Amino acid sequence: MRSQSLVLMYHQIAETKDDPNDLAVSPKNFAAQMSVLKDRCEVVPLSEIQSRSESRSKRPRVAITFDDGYADNGEVGAPILEAAGLPASFFITGIAIDGRGEFWWDSLEHLLLDLSDQNAPQDPFEVSIGGQHLRVDLRTRDARLNAHKSLRRPLRLRPPEEIAPVIDALAAHVGSEAPACERHRLAGLSGVQALSRIPGVTIGSHTIRHVSLPTLTQEVRRHELAESRRLLEEVIDQPVLEFAFPFGGEGAFDDASEVAVRDAGYVLACRSIFGTVNHRTDPFRIPRAQVYDTREHDFSAQLDGWFRGRHS
Repeated sequence: MRSQSLVLMYHQIAETKDDPNDLAVSPKNFAAQMSVLKDRCEVVPLSEIQSRSESRSKRPRVAITFDDGYADNGEVGAPILEAAGLPASFFITGIAIDGRGEFWWDSLEHLLLDLSDQNAPQDPFEVSIGGQHLRVDLRTRDARLNAHKSLRRPLRLRPPEEIAPVIDALAAHVGSEAPACERHRLAGLSGVQALSRIPGVTIGSHTIRHVSLPTLTQEVRRHELAESRRLLEEVIDQPVLEFAFPFGGEGAFDDASEVAVRDAGYVLACRSIFGTVNHRTDPFRIPRAQVYDTREHDFSAQLDGWFRGRHS
């Protein structure tokens, strides 16, 4: 009998020395991970992860997904997938289609971690987020790494209208603006279109602004879901039926959000909470395992644990 299935979650395929958000997998490690999957698993489109296959293969089944819409997904990740003959779903934000600027968490990284100790403010940064008053030290790199965690965690579950003023206030406090960099570059219109034409690629929605749905009014939530789908379908000239909850962890979805996703015409939705999948899994509550920048042997060992339902 086939073991439980897995949905894997990636964000970026890029070389980086600093990655405080743990979003990047190097191209070398990604290629090695795809080799492991091809050798050990039956890799299927996300839409087939719950189907009862008539295949006689007893290999565990896996689906590959990407969130957000970084440019490297199409320029680096997709060619590796295509060369291996592996399908994947890419959840794209409207922000990524626009292609200008960076996501707020990337701006937060620049504002805090591009600073040197010599140029860092000596006064702490103070701000209120969702009624919580925070006071963070920025004088040393370790302090700024802690500040990054302290600020990012509550900002994830706030509406965009509350996030932008915090980023602006931090920029004013450190006396600089967050630059747009190559590593955080977004796909843009042409990038999304090119990605959609690669064999085995499915494009899904990730809202317009990468926003936590429970923070929105019913009207705004409906707009984020319907308009992002409409925009993507217009851009790629294909149906868009798959969705991934932005952030996707605890607090990033609720019953009303799940109903709204169904009502918007999607046929499945992914979370960022770990779990295995079988044919009984609610298609609007599909769990995923986030993949980190691990080498071939470590990744293979992780798969063994994940298929047994162990998150480590």
